[in-house]
Amino acid sequence: MNTLTSERPLAMSSKQTRSSAACPPAVSTARRAVLEGVTMKPANVAEALVALETVAARLRDRNDPRAVFPDVYAVITRRVKEAVIDGTDGRFLEPAWISRLAGIFCEYYLSALGASLDGRSTGVDAWDVAFQCNSARGTAAAVHALLGINAHINYDLALGLYRNIVQHGAEQDARLLARYRHDHDIVNEILAAAMPEIFAILSERYGCPLARIATFTRDVQRTVSGGVLFLLKMWRDRVWDDLLSLLAEKREADRRAVVARMNQHAGTIARTFAAGNGALRAGVRSAAGVRSAALTLAMAA
Repeated sequence: MNTLTSERPLAMSSKQTRSSAACPPAVSTARRAVLEGVTMKPANVAEALVALETVAARLRDRNDPRAVFPDVYAVITRRVKEAVIDGTDGRFLEPAWISRLAGIFCEYYLSALGASLDGRSTGVDAWDVAFQCNSARGTAAAVHALLGINAHINYDLALGLYRNIVQHGAEQDARLLARYRHDHDIVNEILAAAMPEIFAILSERYGCPLARIATFTRDVQRTVSGGVLFLLKMWRDRVWDDLLSLLAEKREADRRAVVARMNQHAGTIARTFAAGNGALRAGVRSAAGVRSAALTLAMAA
């Protein structure tokens, strides 16, 4: 069986990690509190949205900074759901495929979150760095969001796309692959439309100093949003290249080599963000320090 289509191909780095994967520990109290009753393998965008909103609310109730990413992620998922199920704008050429992708994509996040709640490594560098920053006091909500977005796009997304395409038997179908690429790119439009809502959540719900600076005036918000969207588009373009590499490889070992490169790339970005986060926390006592650290994070991206 092609393991890339069934389970997350983890980059195991130690005997302890391999042992944990072979003999999973008992469900932790934290995992039970956050994930009990949550559909861990959503079948579509509607189930993914329910899972994300439930997880975000439970993490917020626990005052857990891990709430930031699913809160932001749920905004995008809700807007995708509105387009493919509730809406009639017809932007997506393959709405059922996008809906299934949203379910698979969410599954990877829930798996990583479950490991984190159990106090285990996720086996993915970028997710491990993202979750490690939860214990760093003073970390801005925007940093939590960026770390999660990096891991989810630069590592999880290509795997989700690959799995969804294989499940639909479209690996060699150039016509369908072109339609899927079109729909992949349409999500960039949804990301752009969601920026004001995301900034509002970061600023108002989490009191994020970076988000408050970014929304100080409309011109500032337009400039910051443009920079963020440019970064996300660049990442998502690279994801499609990673997907094509996975589809082109015939041997499992070669596909795993592609996944290892994805893991390294996403991990490097995460560590750079984490370094910028240190600068932010050091300078958080002054507005000038916040601006300087925000610039450091932007340059790191």
